[in-house]
Amino acid sequence: MKISTRAEYGIRVLVALARADGSGPLPLATVARVEKLPHAYLEQLVGDLRRAGLVTATRGKAGGYRLARPAAQINMVDAVRALDGPLLEMPCAGPDNLEACDRPQVCSVHSVFQRVYEALQGTLGATTLEEAAIEAGGPPYPPAVRKRNAAAHAALTGRTSRTTSTTTRSQATHA
Repeated sequence: MKISTRAEYGIRVLVALARADGSGPLPLATVARVEKLPHAYLEQLVGDLRRAGLVTATRGKAGGYRLARPAAQINMVDAVRALDGPLLEMPCAGPDNLEACDRPQVCSVHSVFQRVYEALQGTLGATTLEEAAIEAGGPPYPPAVRKRNAAAHAALTGRTSRTTSTTTRSQATHA
C-alpha cells in the first residue's frame, strides 16, 4: 500500500498550518519554501482542503491559509478523504459508498479488505493533526531519493517494487 503524493503533501500543509496556529494566516509560498514542495501543486491541494472545510483563506498582502478549526478536532481520516477520496475502495462496493460492501452475499476477499479498512479507519481516525504537528520533524526525502531507496531495497530483497518496475519498463520502452 502506498500513500499518495497528494495525501502526503496535503498533510504536510496541514501540519505547517497547525504549527503556525495563532500567528495569523500562513502564506502558501512560505509552506512551499520550508517544506520544499511545488507551490503550484499546493495551490491545487489547498482548494480541496478548503472545500472539505479543513482550511480557510485570507486574501490580500497579509493573506494566507489557516486551519478552519482547532488541530485537535481534525483527524487524519478527514485529511486523507479530502485529498484522496475513500480510504480504501472495497472491491465489492456499490456506487453510493466506495468504502462499504454493496453485495447481498460477501465476496471471497471481503473479510481481508474489511479488516484493512477498519485498521486504516481506526489508526487514522485516532490520529489528530495536533498530534502530527507535535511529533513532526523535517521534510521527508524528495521523490528522487525515495526511488533510489526503493530500488536499493528491491535489489537487497530480490523483489521488484512498483516504482522500480514502472521506471524500468518506461526506460526499456524509450530505449
